[in-house]
Amino acid sequence: MDAITEPIRVITNPRQKGYRPKTWVATTGVFILMAADGVRAGVGWFGWVALFAACFFAAMILLVRSKPKNFWNRLPLPLIGLHLMMALSLTWSAYQLYSARILPLQFALTFFALFLVVRFDWRELLRIFSNVIRAILASSLLFELYAGITNQRISPLVFDNPGGNINQPSYFWSEGNIFNGERIQGIVANANTLAAIAMAGVILFGVEHMIFGVARWLSWISFALAAASIALTKSAGIGFALIAVILAGIVSIAAEGKDRDTRHRYYRLAWTGSAVVLFFVLVYREEVFTYIGKSPDMTGRSGIWKNVMQLVAQRPIQGWGWVSYWVPGVKPFKGLGVVHGVEYYQSHNAYIEVLFQLGIVGLALFVGLLAVSFVKVWRLAVRHTNPLYLWPVLLLVGLMAQNLTESRLLVEIGWVYLVLIVVKVNEPVDSLEPKGRSPKRIKLVPKRLRPFVLAKKPKE
Repeated sequence: MDAITEPIRVITNPRQKGYRPKTWVATTGVFILMAADGVRAGVGWFGWVALFAACFFAAMILLVRSKPKNFWNRLPLPLIGLHLMMALSLTWSAYQLYSARILPLQFALTFFALFLVVRFDWRELLRIFSNVIRAILASSLLFELYAGITNQRISPLVFDNPGGNINQPSYFWSEGNIFNGERIQGIVANANTLAAIAMAGVILFGVEHMIFGVARWLSWISFALAAASIALTKSAGIGFALIAVILAGIVSIAAEGKDRDTRHRYYRLAWTGSAVVLFFVLVYREEVFTYIGKSPDMTGRSGIWKNVMQLVAQRPIQGWGWVSYWVPGVKPFKGLGVVHGVEYYQSHNAYIEVLFQLGIVGLALFVGLLAVSFVKVWRLAVRHTNPLYLWPVLLLVGLMAQNLTESRLLVEIGWVYLVLIVVKVNEPVDSLEPKGRSPKRIKLVPKRLRPFVLAKKPKE
């Protein structure tokens, strides 16, 4: 028996001292970061920063009080290297003032993620993220229903984007599209962000359902909210990411308990099948994207990538300096990502973004971090019989796939997700919950049929 599957008894007591304060701080902080665009639409950038700062300082107090032991040696070296590169890039940044402003926020996001790592186990984190996502999805649909019924576009209460025009459709809090067949934005004020939240919801709600984390009726309602949100946001990127998540889920569940040769045969089939599908999508992208109602250039993304790569060629080794969010009106960002008259402030690809801002060295550290962490969370998911440990690997797969067309992995909740997963997976084995008596795939079988599935086959 592998040590990672040995039964370990972990008891969580919601009534323990300090449980409620840390949970409220974590939940509030996660909401502020997950619904960041929507919060800024209500209180502006300075209001959003103030709200997150309050949560951050509360989280740091709780983190210090917990007196974590042997914690820093769990930080992956590529993650440390990335932060060093971000800090060092200040010396050669083409926009030093803005890099200096954003670095404290980037490091604050990292330390907030470390607070989540230290103070919560995987099950508690699942509950926090699921509850926040449920609240966002439910309120988003109600918000869009209000906009649709009243037949009005809702403008942000505070608009402090100097590079944008509040009358442009892309800058409305909601365009009231729920009844006219166009994309909805929800309370998060962004269709792609809402779709990404719904994708995370599908993963987390699915694991909740398997571990009986919530009442069955709430589980099904949550699924319905997530499915409706994905359908109404019409995000092609999330559609492809969900395919990757489903494939990863099938392979990881099927591989559990199998011998090494069988597991690796499954992996080869999955990678080969994925490569074939990707090849045909690239070759026939015009037909594929036209069929799903999208433009072959992925809504102008290919043009943005071309512009960014031209800048990468000028500073390929060290990059232009870390800033995460592009700064409106500042060179070289000004006019870099204009699509149909609307200016966007990201590369729409996290990997290109890292290459652009931190150069080849930064990209190598980033890809190395993802690769090493993926292997670790995959092993955790496959070797442990508890379905609880599926959500880290499935969420990481979804994020890596989604961020082929977005840069959200590098900011706000995306960065917190990443730091949380890559650090927490390095925790000692004795922090895991006990394994069950049956593999995870048995939990997908209806209870009435499980005795027949688990029945021993007669010896020949």
